[in-house]
Amino acid sequence: MPRNLLSGWCPEGTSVEKAWLSVSQDTHRERELDFVGAKPGEVRAATYLQILTHLRPRLEDTDGRQGAVDLTLERADGQFEIAEVTSTLDRNFLRDSNQLRHFERQLLDEYSGAASWALAFEYGWAMPATRAGIGQLSRDIASQLMVADTSAERANPVQVAPDVYAFVHTNARNLITIGSWNSNIPISLDQPYLNRLSTYLNESELVSSKLMKLEVESGRLNAQRSHLYLLMAGSGEDGGLLPVSPSYFTWGEFRCPPEVTDLWLDGGTGEIYHWSDLDGWKFHRT
Repeated sequence: MPRNLLSGWCPEGTSVEKAWLSVSQDTHRERELDFVGAKPGEVRAATYLQILTHLRPRLEDTDGRQGAVDLTLERADGQFEIAEVTSTLDRNFLRDSNQLRHFERQLLDEYSGAASWALAFEYGWAMPATRAGIGQLSRDIASQLMVADTSAERANPVQVAPDVYAFVHTNARNLITIGSWNSNIPISLDQPYLNRLSTYLNESELVSSKLMKLEVESGRLNAQRSHLYLLMAGSGEDGGLLPVSPSYFTWGEFRCPPEVTDLWLDGGTGEIYHWSDLDGWKFHRT
């Protein structure tokens, strides 16, 4: 029986706009001053945690405090909750994407054909990890394009490297352009979203290190609750975990690691998703 995407949604909480307005301008300014010089992810997490929980965030992992939790959240009763901030961004994909323009410049230096080409990087592509490797790849592709330039078959796509194809581009400004690149999100449409999210949270080495900090710091600070704030990327190995609709939360069974009482998913898509061990899932629209 097909899944009904329009029913069974988790409840909708206060909108982000309304939550923002519920906090005084003086409070916003105090937080902004407290987080001058903090990492962008910590600033974002602190902002949304404050307006959606009305707890006062402070940087804890500062001044050389080794192993300290990222944030503390002060309650009105003087007790604390704690939060760790992390991202599902694939560092290898980020590195490869940043190398593309350097690679394009090198390829233009190597290629001397007459036809203009656009390159498409298909699922599974990867750039060499070193500048020398990128240089060799550019020489290899340029050589193949020189051959294809004189071929009667050049109207068809030409595979010039593993998962890389070249197309004749008649309106290009440059002889060689990077036309497109796949976000390299694994195909996993047959596995329920909440099952995939649970697997990630319980098996990721990065998350495991965050859970360890939450567990240790919960005891040190006598924390009443422990939050994990996940900045969700839309590309790379874990890009498929980006939630783009409340309907995702109708699909599968969720298992949160026991060290976490509150999980936040923030992908910049217009909704922030919050799970708590008390109330389950809720979402907040911007």
